[in-house]
Amino acid sequence: MKFIDTIEHGNTEESLPAEALSINGTYIENVIDGYRTLTVSGRETHSMGYDEIRIGNHLYMENYFQDSRVIEVEYQLMATTPEELMQRYNDLNGLLNFKEAKIVFDDEPDKYYIGSKTVSETPAKGRLNITSTFQIYCPDPHKYSVVTKQFTAAQNVDGILELTIDNKGTADVPIDYTVVHNHDNGYLGFVSNRGVLQTGKIQEVDLTPYTQSEMLINTNDFSGWNRDTSVHPENPAKKTNGQLKVKTYNGQNILQLADRGGTAGVNGGMISIDIPPDSDGAVGASNFWCYFNEWFETGAVRQASTTSINFLDENDKLIYCYMVEKNDLNSNRAHVMMRAGGSQLHKYFDEYFEPSNARYGKNMFDWERGHCDVLKEGDKLSGYYYGTRFSTVVPDLKDIKCCKIQIYIGGYDQLDMVTGSCFRSLGFQKFNVQKWSDNPNRYPNGSTVEIDGKEGKIYTDGVLRMDDEIKGSQYFLAPPGQSKIQVYHSDFSTPEPTVKAEIREAWL
Repeated sequence: MKFIDTIEHGNTEESLPAEALSINGTYIENVIDGYRTLTVSGRETHSMGYDEIRIGNHLYMENYFQDSRVIEVEYQLMATTPEELMQRYNDLNGLLNFKEAKIVFDDEPDKYYIGSKTVSETPAKGRLNITSTFQIYCPDPHKYSVVTKQFTAAQNVDGILELTIDNKGTADVPIDYTVVHNHDNGYLGFVSNRGVLQTGKIQEVDLTPYTQSEMLINTNDFSGWNRDTSVHPENPAKKTNGQLKVKTYNGQNILQLADRGGTAGVNGGMISIDIPPDSDGAVGASNFWCYFNEWFETGAVRQASTTSINFLDENDKLIYCYMVEKNDLNSNRAHVMMRAGGSQLHKYFDEYFEPSNARYGKNMFDWERGHCDVLKEGDKLSGYYYGTRFSTVVPDLKDIKCCKIQIYIGGYDQLDMVTGSCFRSLGFQKFNVQKWSDNPNRYPNGSTVEIDGKEGKIYTDGVLRMDDEIKGSQYFLAPPGQSKIQVYHSDFSTPEPTVKAEIREAWL
C-alpha cells in the first residue's frame, strides 16, 4: 500500500478523479492501490422536508424543514489476486470506518461536509475488478467553507459601533464574536433585525463609580512576589524550602519549580504577595475574583507534582485553596481539589482527570487552555473546573478578608516532575458589593469575551460565564448577503472595545 501526503505534495487532475473524496484530509486513491472513485450522487439540489396536517377535507403543510443528505459514492476496486483484493478491502473498510468526519471532494476543495459512513453495497462474487457503492449520511445537509471570514466593527455615521457581515453562502450561519475590552465595561449588546443578544447587566450602564471594583493584581511575570518558606497552610507536610522561578517557554512566561529544596517526601517552593490597598487605602477583600492560568500536562505516566493557590486572611489563616496534583505513578491520573478554610477545614470537591495533551479532551490545563478562577461572595466560595463553578458556603468566612495569596509548586521524593507544572498569569479583582452579577465592572480592561454562536455559550477570559447571558437573548444567524449588527456597551467604557465577528459560510 502506497501512502502519499496530500497536504505536503498536493494532487493533480491526472492522479485523482474529479469527484475523489478525502476523509479528514486523506484521499482514498492515495492510500489504497487499485481504488478509484467513479461517480458521486447526492451533492446536487437538495430536497426539503415537511409534515402534513388534515383539517376537514383539506391538507395543510407544516414544519417545513431541511432534510438530511445522503451522498452515494460508486467506486472501482481492482487487484491481481484474490488475496490482494481481500487485503485492499480490509484497508478500505478501515478507512471507511468513520463517524462525523470532514468530507472534501476534489472538484470543490474549498468546501466540506460532515458525514458518517452508513450503507455499503455487497460487491459481486468471484471477480478481481469490483464496482460497488457506499453511502455517507449527513444529518446536516449543508457544506461549509474550509476557511472562516472575519469582520471588525467600526463606528457608522451615527457614531454607533457596527459590524457589516458579508455572507456569500446560500444558508443562514451562526456568528461567533470576540470582544477585547480597552476599558472596564458592564454590558454588551448585539442588535440586528433578526434579534438581540445581550450579556452583563443593562442597569449597570449608569453605574459610573469605577472604584466599586478594582483590579489589584495583574501579572504574568510575578514581579513583586516574595519567596515564602512558611508552613503550607493547607498541608504542613508540603515542605517549602525550594525556590520558584520565571522562565520563558514557547514564547510565554511560566512560573515553575527551579529547586525542590529536599529529596524526601513532598518538597517544593512557594511565593506570596500581600493584596495591595485599593484606591481608598483599604487593605484586604472580603469579596473577590481571582483569575489564574495554569499549565498541568504530563509527558510520561511516572511523573508526579502538586500545585496550589492559597488565599489567606490577615493572620495567615487559610480561606481557600485550589489544588491540582498527580501522585499516582501507575496511571496517567491527576485530580483537581478545592478546600475551604474557616472553622472547619474541609475539602468539598475532588475530581480525577487525565492530564494529557488533549486539545478538546478532559484536561482543561493543557498548553492551549489553562483558564481558571476562584470567586468569593461573602460566605460563598467557588472554584471553576471544566465549565462549572463548584461552590461551598462557610458562614464564619462571610466577612473575612483575603490579605495574601500564595502559589506553591512541589514534587514527590526524587520522582520526575509533571512536564507542565507551572503558572502563567494571575489577576486579582476586589469587589465592594455582595453579588458578582451586580458588579458594574464585570469586564475589566484587557479582558476578552468570546461568544460561540453555534453552541450558544459565553466565555470571559476562557471561563464559561452563562450567568452573564440576559434572559431573552437570541443567538441569531447571519443570512446570505450583507447584514448589519450594531454593538452596544456601557457608556463609561471609553475607549470602546475592539469587536470582531466570524462566520463559516455554508451552502445547500
